[in-house]
Amino acid sequence: METAFRIILPALLIGFALHRGYYVRKHGEERNTLKKREEGLASKIAGMLGLLGFVAILVYAVQPGWLSWASLPLPLWLRWTGVGMALLGFALLQWAQTTLGKSWSDTPRMIREQALITSGPYQFIRHPIYTAFLLILGSILLISANWLIGLAWIGMTVLEVISRIGFEENLMLDYFGDQYRVYMKKTGRLLPKII
Repeated sequence: METAFRIILPALLIGFALHRGYYVRKHGEERNTLKKREEGLASKIAGMLGLLGFVAILVYAVQPGWLSWASLPLPLWLRWTGVGMALLGFALLQWAQTTLGKSWSDTPRMIREQALITSGPYQFIRHPIYTAFLLILGSILLISANWLIGLAWIGMTVLEVISRIGFEENLMLDYFGDQYRVYMKKTGRLLPKII
């Protein structure tokens, strides 16, 4: 079974990178940008954690014994639950990016013709792409059953998501004002509002 996870994990990262690369190529050009986020300390730390996580996954795929000291005794069903989480994350990511269409950007920014999207997954949550990132990259902990690999990816993702959400929500409030405030009351940040 371990061999299956050693194949699934790199395939998951490759799929994530290809998916992201496709959308960056399709919608990533700078166009009428009014304001965009500058990379700060959180992004630099996230980048280092991502590099650590990437190298650790390569080692795990090729020589898993080298990382056995960081192994977690997770049951098989929980590891397969991680695969399910990743697939759910990819479905949500695709739904959100399709809903955004030309409004999608790889970097948090405001463009001149920006519209407030409140359909698709955005009718329930304000940041479904970041929820998808947390599902996909958070699943790595369960799939690998390795705390070093998992915490590197979770740490990177959480730092980036927190940094991006703060910037994006302030930008949306500046640009859309009361329209965005009303939208915020109806939706959850990363999960749907229950009440």
